This record gives sequence, C-alpha cells and structure tokens, in this order.
Amino acid sequence: MPEALDMDPDTVEVAVETLGKLSMLDLTDRHRIVATEPRVGIERLVEKRLDELNAEIRRVFAARDAISSYMEDMREGDRAGALLDIERVESGARVRQRLDDLAFFTYKETLCLHPGGPFTQVMIESALPLDTRSLRRGLALKSVYHPKALEDPHMVSYLRELVSLGAEVRITEQPMDRMLIYDRSAAVVPIDPKDNAKGALFVREQGLVSQMVIYFDGVWKSAVGFHEFTDPPAEASPLSEMEQRVLEVMAIADKDEIAARELEISVRTYRRYVADLMARLGAVNRFQAALRAKEENWI
Repeated sequence: MPEALDMDPDTVEVAVETLGKLSMLDLTDRHRIVATEPRVGIERLVEKRLDELNAEIRRVFAARDAISSYMEDMREGDRAGALLDIERVESGARVRQRLDDLAFFTYKETLCLHPGGPFTQVMIESALPLDTRSLRRGLALKSVYHPKALEDPHMVSYLRELVSLGAEVRITEQPMDRMLIYDRSAAVVPIDPKDNAKGALFVREQGLVSQMVIYFDGVWKSAVGFHEFTDPPAEASPLSEMEQRVLEVMAIADKDEIAARELEISVRTYRRYVADLMARLGAVNRFQAALRAKEENWI
C-alpha cells in the first residue's frame, strides 16, 4: 500500500493508526483494511466531539454550582463565612488594598477571567505597573478577556504591552464569571456579578478554589490566543503548487498531451490531477471547473 500511495511506509502506518482510532478505518484485519462509510464516520466524529463538549459543560456547571453554593453560605452569616474561610469586603478601597496584598505575596502565577468591556484609562494606568512588576518577578500571568474588551484602542495597547512582557492573554466569546486566582490557593470574585461596586469575596477554602481553577482551565482551553484573535493568519491556499499549475494550464491547453508536457508530468498523472480537481470543484466538465476555480479565487 505505501508504494501505491507513493508515501513513506512509516507515514502511512501512522496515518492508518490515527484513522483507526477515529473509527474512520476498520483495522480488524490488517491485511484487508476497510474504510468506514463517510456518513457513518462523520457521525462518529461529531458524536465524539459532542461527548467531549458535554463533559466540559458538566465540569463548568459544577464549578458554577459550587460558587453559587458558597455565596449562599455567606448570606447565612459570619459563622458560615468563618467556617468556609471566606472574607466579605464591601469597601472599594479595602478591596483594592486586599488585591494589592495578594498580588505582592503571590510567587507563582495569577489567573484572571474578565467578562466585561475595556478598562478605564485610570484602571489601565493603575494596573500596568503592578502587572509589569509581577512579570519582572517571574510570575506567570494568564488572563482571558471577552472581545468587547478590545473595543477600546487603549485597552488593546495595554494587552499588547502585557503580551510583549511575557503575559499570556486569550480571548473568548463564551460567557464566563469574573474572578482572580492567586497561586491556585486564593480567589477573588464579586459579591454581585452584575455590580462590582458591591464589593468582593476573598476565598481561601481549598475545595472551592480548586473548583474555580477547574472552571478557569476550561475557559482557558476554549479561548484563542490574543494575536490569533486580533491578527488572524491569512487563509492558506487549498491547493498544492502542482494543483495550482494544473488549473492554470488546464484553462489554456487544448490537449492533455500538451498540458502534460508543459508541466513535465505524464499524461496519466495530468488526467488524475484534472479528475481530482473537477471532483473538488463539483464540475461536470473542464470549462465549468475553470469557471468555478476563478469563483473560488483558486486561479
């Protein structure tokens, strides 16, 4: 089979094993490998991906339920708060002081989820020196923002500066809860997710912090890199160099022999390329294939 495919045997073996794991090939008999019917194979891949997404959703919901649970406990009184090692801070000045203290004593990493819009200029001017100090101390800074945070050019410049200093920034459109996590041992969330002015909850209860870390990791994995989001790579051509040349020659050559000689390939190879390109373009003849290739900007 490797010789028929004109490929290295090791490469073919790896590809076969991968397709087998994806249930796209039946490897029961290695002497007679059978391809799975396309519709069935696609349905299996879709079902597998849906199972993965459902598992991720269940983990996220579990984290949200845990957060709702400890917030309900806080409402029951100081006794519950002391039991869960949760501090309720309602003063804005006090919240900022506690955040500065946590940032100062953090020695490994800071994780952040920011579902809202851009920071104000005052917030940026206040946050940048602190973030810069943390990064220069060797701390890891991982943050996820919503795309609406990038609507302000000052915010974009701030994030670009952080990334240039070594911070990891990702963007996601999915809903998320606002939180800060320090060294995976202390977390901060707003008392009221809809109104940050009401203060914050400082959590050191390890069971809850662990759930928040799991929630953060799930959001982080589903987000895209800052540069990937703001400067997406140009779309790669769907054609190989030879396929591009075949299309160009096919549009001007009268005979297959002339086209094959122009490309320095055999007539049989040229015709195989033409048949494959016509199938990909859904064309019934070469004239239609040339038209559709121009519509797709392939030539």
